[in-house]
Amino acid sequence: MFKHSFLTNFAISVFMLSLSACASKTEYVSYEDKMKKGPKVFNKDVEFCKNYSRENEKQIEGSKGAGERFQFKNSIFILCMKNKDWIIKQ
Repeated sequence: MFKHSFLTNFAISVFMLSLSACASKTEYVSYEDKMKKGPKVFNKDVEFCKNYSRENEKQIEGSKGAGERFQFKNSIFILCMKNKDWIIKQ
């Protein structure tokens, strides 16, 4: 009984970690603020880039699978943030 619950909890933990690794980072502390814009501008840029990537994702809806669409949307978001001078910390 204990072994079964341990394996279930372990599997859920691994699944949650894998999802968090795929998600785009949208917190101010995750980015370098080289231009000293601050958190308010960051939040505006994040909202803009989220909407921009969502709109561009719709253009490829029928041609790709769900995983490919998510990766495409995430890459558009990251590129948009780079264009607004926000670089993810390594």
